[in-house]
Amino acid sequence: MRWQSKAAILRLLSRTPGGKQCYLAGQRLLGTTRPQPKRDFTRAIELIEMIRESGQSVRDAVVYEIGTGWHPYTPLAFYLAGARLIETVDVNPWLSRRSARTAVAAARPHLNWFANSLELNLEEIQNRYERVHQQAGTLNDLLSSMNCRYTCPGDATCSGLKADTVDFVVSSNVLEHVPEPILKGMATESQRILKPGGLAVHRFNPGDHYANDDSRVTTGHFLQFSEEQWQKYGDGLAYHNRLRCPQYSRIFRDADFLLLIEKTRVDPVVLDQIQGKTLPIHEKFKKFPPEDLAADYMWLVGMKSSAQNQNQLQSQGERLTPSMTPQTKTH
Repeated sequence: MRWQSKAAILRLLSRTPGGKQCYLAGQRLLGTTRPQPKRDFTRAIELIEMIRESGQSVRDAVVYEIGTGWHPYTPLAFYLAGARLIETVDVNPWLSRRSARTAVAAARPHLNWFANSLELNLEEIQNRYERVHQQAGTLNDLLSSMNCRYTCPGDATCSGLKADTVDFVVSSNVLEHVPEPILKGMATESQRILKPGGLAVHRFNPGDHYANDDSRVTTGHFLQFSEEQWQKYGDGLAYHNRLRCPQYSRIFRDADFLLLIEKTRVDPVVLDQIQGKTLPIHEKFKKFPPEDLAADYMWLVGMKSSAQNQNQLQSQGERLTPSMTPQTKTH
């Protein structure tokens, strides 16, 4: 599908009463809401591995997930890995009892792979999985059996949780869909609810999502548009904030996080276009170096700091604000 056609359809649905329900029905009809346990477990594994890389463990942790999505694979992964409680919130009602049941059932063939990927005890993983009440009469009862509480609509800028009670705030493919002022509020709220030393752990795609559906455009395609032009294509159900990776880092630094991990992946096709001047860049983005403009993925971890953990990091010789680590896209 041409990206302009998809943009027009999403713009119409965004402005039509009942448009979200029509969008959901269309996604189901097209099969795009089918569970993809290997893909989504892989994303959750990346979050867990970043937590480990930062020197912490998921076992017995309290986790707050921003953006539940269509299937509860991130809560399921954290539950299987030993988390005590997963609070998950979303602004959109994509999750249902049916989709959750289907997702959990589809995960069964991948438990061995999941355990091996995280070097966890397979028997313990299987025992935890069997305790999930897949035939529960309600969505909340099903999720409760995997130590999960779901809130929709939920507000990650005002969670309602007590201060200093959460170990990890996590998200996957969410931050790029949030307006910058709300992102700042989310970072501030994360700082409030996290325990001292707790982590904000995020992975997200700052590239043009229309490239997923239209091979004629690249992940850097939207860099040519002004804000006014982009509102015609990237608003409503198609919203993308177009922030570049250093801007995300700045938001979390301004919220008093110590950034422990800042990894980016660079799309070589977009980088070639920018360096060869075949991709027009709007004035809004010209202040960024080519590698930041061509980034199509970012992994970020920020720690809620305290004097004690700052001293610990310094004594270990770790940098509190490491520079970006670009990686070339290979797939």
